[in-house]
Amino acid sequence: MILLIIVLKYGIMRLIIIVLYTGDLYMRKFVLGLAIALAACNIASAKEYITLESPAGNTIVDEKGSWILGPYDNLHVDYMKGSNAFVYGSFYENGQKRYVNLSNIAYLPAGYEYEFDYYYARALTDGGFKLVNSNGTYAINDVVYMYSAINDKLILGKKGDYWYLYNKTNGVQIMGNPIKDGWDNIAFYWSKNDKKNLFEIHTADGLIKYVTDEGILLSESEALNLIHTINYEKSTTGDGIGYGDFSSEKFFSRSPSNEYVLFTELDKKGNTLYGMRTNENTLVIPAVYTSIKHLGKKFDYFVATDKNRKYGIIDSLNKIVVPFEFESYERLSDRSFVLKYSKGVQIFNAHLGNLYNNGYDSIDTSKPNYVLNKVTTATKGQRKYVIDTNSGYELFQLPNYDDDITSFYNDLYVYKSDGKYGLMDYEGHIVIEPKFDKVTIDEPKFNNYMKYLSEHDD
Repeated sequence: MILLIIVLKYGIMRLIIIVLYTGDLYMRKFVLGLAIALAACNIASAKEYITLESPAGNTIVDEKGSWILGPYDNLHVDYMKGSNAFVYGSFYENGQKRYVNLSNIAYLPAGYEYEFDYYYARALTDGGFKLVNSNGTYAINDVVYMYSAINDKLILGKKGDYWYLYNKTNGVQIMGNPIKDGWDNIAFYWSKNDKKNLFEIHTADGLIKYVTDEGILLSESEALNLIHTINYEKSTTGDGIGYGDFSSEKFFSRSPSNEYVLFTELDKKGNTLYGMRTNENTLVIPAVYTSIKHLGKKFDYFVATDKNRKYGIIDSLNKIVVPFEFESYERLSDRSFVLKYSKGVQIFNAHLGNLYNNGYDSIDTSKPNYVLNKVTTATKGQRKYVIDTNSGYELFQLPNYDDDITSFYNDLYVYKSDGKYGLMDYEGHIVIEPKFDKVTIDEPKFNNYMKYLSEHDD
């Protein structure tokens, strides 16, 4: 089964989306059902990374089907914490695992496992890590366990009880003198003339060192001459540590309604009948139905059955909106429902209160929530169509009756035909022929979301 996950983040965060091949175990995790309208507002300029899997290895292409990397053994996208500025991939080459920044195809130093932080990759070692820039060069070519960037060329790394200063462009230590409390022992001088900083560093061994913005170590006389001749003034000290998780997330789910309360009464024959009251005990719908259920907190509609066990839809004034002539109903999207009867199926949009008569024989309700909140497939005779789930509108016909779309993102569908996968655009044109074992559409925030799901698996 193919599942699609989406999560919305705020501030510096954007959309995350991935297609996975999983079992039914994960289905219950997707009751979060994030609205596609919200997602669409957050699709920015980030490139889509599409992984095509085949026996020859995996290949990554972009949203237009253009080659980026591969084929390589086990090539896939890895995700970083705190930022979507960079996307990393990993693969095996000659039996060795390699990592690459997919944004600029910059290969990271080999021989390490990596964890990804804000703008950096941590090359893991015994006792800590080396810090690698997004372009594959070392920011700290030394084993540290904490870091704090000063500017685009200077960075502090902590070893043991002390901090040390490094040139972030090549990872080289600028001075061997330790700094006891990091930022607390660094004074800033600012030049109004050349718009640059000069750093006065008080070391743990009782010395004062001066370093320019560019990472040049100056003698005391050189520094004092610079301060006096180029109009440097002492400024405030900085604070903070770069190591950590900068992320902040909000997750949304469709909560059950607490606005209406089901109640029962017995008729003269002893049959149980159902109605609805508000929490304030105001009668909304009298107990005249053999079953009744509120369609959702956002809607003023209820699905009910009459004495003949036929389904229909009523509103909060007990007015019949959809006649009682249907055999069953199923939720389709976050706002629509499929009503089935002998003539086929129809879609009811609970947001608009409309019943659409599109004359389909069947509608697929089994796709992941994210897909169903926008599109699904429907059959009519020997033809299969991709349709809008909220209106039943026919978007296009699939080439073959047994074809399917399994997920979508932005301007692409994952297209399945004869057991193989490819890509199709929103007008039904095939972008990449269905000849791959798996297609994955990636963006770089998925790990945090999966962690959240595993921690809230209830």
